[in-house]
Amino acid sequence: MATKKRRVKRHNPNKRAQRFFQNTVIWTWEAELDPETGTQLATAKSKTPRGWETLSPKTTHSVTRYRNNWIICVRAFCRNIHGEEWVEEEVRIVENQALNDFQDLYHELRAEVLSAQRLDQVVDVGWIAGTYGKEANDERLSLWGLGHYTPERQATFRAVNEQYLEERKAA
Repeated sequence: MATKKRRVKRHNPNKRAQRFFQNTVIWTWEAELDPETGTQLATAKSKTPRGWETLSPKTTHSVTRYRNNWIICVRAFCRNIHGEEWVEEEVRIVENQALNDFQDLYHELRAEVLSAQRLDQVVDVGWIAGTYGKEANDERLSLWGLGHYTPERQATFRAVNEQYLEERKAA
C-alpha cells in the first residue's frame, strides 16, 4: 500500500508577519515633529520575550506595509483650565489591512474626535494603532504614549492644526 505524501503548506510571508508582529503598537502625535524634516515622528514598540522593545524606523515601515489586524484609535489629549486631563477617542477595528491604507479613515476619525471637544482644551491630536491576534482588546491603547502637557506642545498643535485645515480645504 502506497503512503500518501504529506502535503506541506507553502510559506506565506503575510501570515508570518502577522504572527511575528501580533503585539505591536505604533503611535504618533501631530505636535511631535522631526526638527530636520518637519514630518511627524512615529514610535513603534513590539512585545518580545524580553518585554516591550522599540522598533527601528525600517522595521516600523515594514509593519505598516503588511496586512494585519489593527485596532486604530484617533485620540485627542485634552486639558481644561483647572489642570484636569483626559483623552477623547474614536476607535475602529480593521481586519487584514495594511496600516498605510488608513489615511482616509484618519481624517474621518480626527473630525469626529475634534467635534466632541472644545478646541481650546485640545493639547494634541494623534493616532495609535495596535495589532492583535485572535481577539481585539482596545482598552490599553488610548493612554499609551500619551506624554505630558506643555504650553509649547499645545501651541505646536494649534499651528499644525491650522495648516492641516488649510490643506484639507484646498484638497
